[in-house]
Amino acid sequence: MDTSENESSHYYSYSHYLKQTFGGKTYKVVVSSGLTCPTRDGTISKEACAFCDLRGSSSYFGKKGRGADIGEQIRKRLPAIRERFGAEHFLAYFQSYTNTYSEVSYLREIYEAALAEPGVAGLCVGTRPDCLPDEVIDLLEELGQRAYISLELGVQSFDDKTLEWLTRGHDAQCSLNALERLKKRAPHVHTCVHLMFGNPTEPAAVARDAALLLNGTGVRGVKLHQLMVLEHTELARRWKEEGAFRVANLDDYGQLVVEFLEHLSPEIYVERLCATATHKEECIAPEWSRDRWTPHNRLRELLSAKNVRQGSRL
Repeated sequence: MDTSENESSHYYSYSHYLKQTFGGKTYKVVVSSGLTCPTRDGTISKEACAFCDLRGSSSYFGKKGRGADIGEQIRKRLPAIRERFGAEHFLAYFQSYTNTYSEVSYLREIYEAALAEPGVAGLCVGTRPDCLPDEVIDLLEELGQRAYISLELGVQSFDDKTLEWLTRGHDAQCSLNALERLKKRAPHVHTCVHLMFGNPTEPAAVARDAALLLNGTGVRGVKLHQLMVLEHTELARRWKEEGAFRVANLDDYGQLVVEFLEHLSPEIYVERLCATATHKEECIAPEWSRDRWTPHNRLRELLSAKNVRQGSRL
């Protein structure tokens, strides 16, 4: 999570935001809630989002347990993370699948269990914009008044054509409505929006327009990632059976990042500029997603060459 001075001079980095918030090095501890998604359990579909693999595109899906299981997961992982990264503070990260997709009583149990663990300073909760009923938002706000709560909202795109292509099961207005409700009902919750660029369906101004939409919504952060075609996904099936579709090369993706940053409010932190395939052998395209440092270094070069400053074109 550390970000160099060179990078932070171009944008408001997540590491700087965490240091401001907690006063020291802070690290996420991934835990599994055991929950699923409405695009997997048949509520919307059983096929999942087109880009999502069986791991939830990141960590893993586990059997739905109770609060004691959450505490056990944290206790097993925290010592190694503390030793390896020298972190002083920890955030329990409910990462994969939809971690608000359950009855409020169960959500309260697992959230409270995580917050009760020594060393845990707060929660990061990954979810979808169509899985935030008022009672869940109210629970997050209640917790947010006494602990740090970050809601990582998988918007992915504000373009309806792209959302349909990704088989998300919701439209852009659903995301905008969720952001508005979070702003009004949960002012103590730190919302971080996830966006995916490099889709073959997206308009040319997708990055600029997304940044301008986010400004003024009350979101605290944003997390960027490129479209990746992973094995065991609907996108992989289309790629193999229907033919390869356009994916962004690194420089084209970098230009989207530049346009996004230049139109993004300087008050919104940037957690990540691109993603790395967790299992590189399962990444079909784009090839640069398999490597961590090549895209990282190239994006840094582009930001420096163009003298990018977050919000400079507002």
